[in-house]
Amino acid sequence: MAKTKKIRLAMPSWEIGRVGSGFGAKAGGLGSVIQELPEELVKAASARDIRLEIEILTPCFGHYDRSKLDLDPLPVKVNLDKNVFDFSVYRRAVDENISIVYFWDDKQLGWTNNQSLYPEDPEMGFKLYATVSQAMAGYIKRNRFNSVHGHDYHVGIIPFYLGREYLQKIPFHLTIHNATYQGIFAAGHDGPAEIDRIGLPGNELYDRYFNLNNSINFLRATVLFTHETGGKITTVSGDLQASWGYASELLMNHDDVIARALELNPEKKPGEVFVPNCGLDAFQETGVLGITNGLASFNRAENIPELQAQVLREIKKAQGGRNLFNNSSVEKILLQKDHNFTPAKLKTKEELKKLLHMELFNSEPDGDLVILSAVGRLVSQKNFEIIASTAERILKSFPSVKYAILATPPGGDRNAQGLRNEFKRLSKSYPESFFYGDEFSQPLSRLILAGSDFALIPSRFEPCGLVDYEACALGTIVIGRKTGGLSKVECCSYLYEWLDIGDRYGEEEAFYRVIEEAVNTKLLTPARHNKLARSAMTLDSGWEKSASLYIDLYLYGLLLRAWHSRKNTILKQVDRYAEALFEKYPFFPDFYRINSEDLLEKRMEQAVSKQIK
Repeated sequence: MAKTKKIRLAMPSWEIGRVGSGFGAKAGGLGSVIQELPEELVKAASARDIRLEIEILTPCFGHYDRSKLDLDPLPVKVNLDKNVFDFSVYRRAVDENISIVYFWDDKQLGWTNNQSLYPEDPEMGFKLYATVSQAMAGYIKRNRFNSVHGHDYHVGIIPFYLGREYLQKIPFHLTIHNATYQGIFAAGHDGPAEIDRIGLPGNELYDRYFNLNNSINFLRATVLFTHETGGKITTVSGDLQASWGYASELLMNHDDVIARALELNPEKKPGEVFVPNCGLDAFQETGVLGITNGLASFNRAENIPELQAQVLREIKKAQGGRNLFNNSSVEKILLQKDHNFTPAKLKTKEELKKLLHMELFNSEPDGDLVILSAVGRLVSQKNFEIIASTAERILKSFPSVKYAILATPPGGDRNAQGLRNEFKRLSKSYPESFFYGDEFSQPLSRLILAGSDFALIPSRFEPCGLVDYEACALGTIVIGRKTGGLSKVECCSYLYEWLDIGDRYGEEEAFYRVIEEAVNTKLLTPARHNKLARSAMTLDSGWEKSASLYIDLYLYGLLLRAWHSRKNTILKQVDRYAEALFEKYPFFPDFYRINSEDLLEKRMEQAVSKQIK
């Protein structure tokens, strides 16, 4: 195949990371991925003599200073409730290959800020995601792109606004980062009329694409339409064959999950299971490809900025000189000397463990010590409840174990508030063994991950998992539930598999047993533990393979369109050849019979059948 000199890629996403620039937003893993992926794609393309130019398309949130962005003189038109209005378009260059394009309308986005990126009201979300998708599609159509790569349902209905004629030439692919978020909105008494409101033909599209259980489902619509128009559906862990990870799980229906739960525990029928695709059966029709997220090299222990004294001093200066750590000795030591390390220098990790103990418990550790950590959000997905419910049993069984929990509850979540109160109770009841913090601090979170022995990740579901990669890169061994992307660290971690979420006691027992195994290994055979830690640190968690697969995906989309554009010409040549053949050799059809899936052979067979008739 001849070398492709240049590919121009549009990459729509609601979050893009890059928060430090003042023109980026991040609420979860999506932002982290879009912060790292474009640069990695450019490198992967360059290694194959392809110049990749990427324009990241994203909403212009209300807290951005638009006066510092370049305004496109030509706005894009949007249709909502039969009213046509303009979205302004702004631009900011990242480098010569990557730029970010922002879409702004005061009525649609004026309420947003760095803490509020997603509307809580479904009606507002329905209109907002549709209008932003329209604006992005309008921009894409007036610019020369070779491919479009959308991320999650918020921008998923872009292909409907691009239209079939456009998609015959320019492929649209969709990556699903979390299928529990599907964009579900009430259809009311007239679903097609609701689709009409957002500038699409409801009678034509509602039943085939948007309707699921009499509700509008954006993810279902885009999955089906992307597949129909020759694009691919990918997700963030697994392989192209969907043999493992989240790609495999999205293909499982309720009966499949029940069957697997019975395999794990044949003596008891599961009371309740979690189905990763949340009942969206479209994946069985379209298929899913797994391309596992990677981790940028700056997250590795030898490179990580938050273990470098100069970086910490700069962070402290940026926040007005306020201390980064509560313990003055820890502050002094970390701001005086770098603490990066490699698999061959695990002694530095032990020093960080000592500093972590001083920071959390205000004392130096005495004797053998095992620190279990958990860093994340107090949301139901993370299943931190099981950490709380097993902690006292662990502490009583293993006096040398201590907990380091840093987890922030989202506003308005009563369950999360209750879990925070339980963690606070544990911290008060076991002040020398259980630390809980609910205010996120990047330097502290890095110290916790680097200084602890194990990272607790008992997630109910985990499409990819980045914290497991982050922990492994720091030699901190994962103790977690085998689900989704967490399977990728199975070779250097302690995982339990449990699907019956109705049996809370059974899962607590499974979680306890795997912690027991890990702690005993650390205490009784430390050499074996250190070997596992080194294996975790050398795990291939980079972006190189994944970025190369995405380049394959983009090339596939272009090659498929090239084949479609030439297919009719080739098939007509087959027809003409067959006519001439039959005229000269009329006996040929009587002998020609095939059993082949080859398209040209099938075309010849059709011609033969026609001749016989």
